[in-house]
Amino acid sequence: MKIQSRRIAEKYFTNPWVPGAVCLALLGVFTISALFHSRALNVLSHVLLVCVAIAFLGILSAAAWNLAKKRWAKGLGNLGMFLLCGTAAFVAMGFLIFASMMGPSEDGFADDLIMPNNLELAEPEAFDAEPNGARDAFQQSLLAALSTAGGDDPTITADVAMLVRVHQNAPEVLRRYLATSPSWRVFKERGNLFATRRWMVGSKWRYTLHGYYTRHAIDSWSEAGIPDFQFRFTIGFSGKPWAGASRDATRMDAGQTGPLRLSEGNRMHESRCLITVDPLVVELFEQSEAKERRLTKAALSFVANEISPLAAQPTWETIRRILPSDSVRQGAASFELGKSFQSGLYDSRIWVNPGEPGMLYLKAYEVTKGTPLSVDDLKERSNEWVGWSEDPGELFFSNTHFTIFEGDWGKPYAARFEVWFTPDSGGPDRKLMEKVFRIEGWQR
Repeated sequence: MKIQSRRIAEKYFTNPWVPGAVCLALLGVFTISALFHSRALNVLSHVLLVCVAIAFLGILSAAAWNLAKKRWAKGLGNLGMFLLCGTAAFVAMGFLIFASMMGPSEDGFADDLIMPNNLELAEPEAFDAEPNGARDAFQQSLLAALSTAGGDDPTITADVAMLVRVHQNAPEVLRRYLATSPSWRVFKERGNLFATRRWMVGSKWRYTLHGYYTRHAIDSWSEAGIPDFQFRFTIGFSGKPWAGASRDATRMDAGQTGPLRLSEGNRMHESRCLITVDPLVVELFEQSEAKERRLTKAALSFVANEISPLAAQPTWETIRRILPSDSVRQGAASFELGKSFQSGLYDSRIWVNPGEPGMLYLKAYEVTKGTPLSVDDLKERSNEWVGWSEDPGELFFSNTHFTIFEGDWGKPYAARFEVWFTPDSGGPDRKLMEKVFRIEGWQR
């Protein structure tokens, strides 16, 4: 067996075209498997992609081996096959990208589904998107800063002293404030805990895709004359930034003063600032027309003032006093869906009181067959730590943006959405409410 394996390896490495032929064969099978969208072939295509990468390394290894042995013709032949395989891979990837955009996008999920007549179906509502964020003091502070003429100096001071003080002295109070306030969304993603600032869009608090807010989100028809921008404010509680490592990011220590590294994004000056105080990572992303980081400085100043009462008196009474208006409601728990700009894209709006600290998340099922919907994505996108109190008549807000992938545009079906709760105490998950909606899936 060892002798046979050695002979095969010798034939592979000493032949100028065999390594390339193996790579081309694997690349062809990968391309064919990637054109089909079944789950089995999807797994196969991922395995084949790894094999193609190994085969590329095999060509380079054969070339290095032959050149080291001064077998110049064979070594140069290997390098020629490497270039040929690289060109073929480029063409194959371009073809797959073109096929993914131009090929059929319907999944046929709802083709044979029948809308039940014995169920009351709610309709996702159109959320108000007109400029009307007057009750969002954070938003108004940033827009006021944006309306001033920006300079050419991108220097900031990484002032997060108040946030750090509350986190060190009363971490549970800080977490409860962020979970209770509709202006923050506390969630877990990729196993890490974050809190991202939520803005008021129109007359409602609304979490946009990944928490990035632009002029288009709050002034889509340019009625208010707001300059172009994009901004995101996130606090990482697990020692990691939400957006991951980036060479364009500027890392700063708390209290440090210095210029932010600028790049270009959407024809604006772009910066990403990471302020680290273990285990906190305060992350600010800004795109705006001036080099001066007006939004970054305004956001740091606003959050410092927002948190300062908790630093002085970290109690539930202080939380209630500094919450935005309408943060706590009275009445019965409710769950609504809002339509986004395309079918299949939805916003949840939940008012609930679980009575203890913990995390909400959504499950969804097609009604007639009970098929789970978007299992891998829905919990990741919908989870949120929500406010709570011992008064069952008080309600607290949760809202996020998610996608239902099953189904096609123009083919509605009935889906049951369930609101689940995971208590921080370690008790079992429990279902808080459910509601059936008429929805459509997202279509590429």
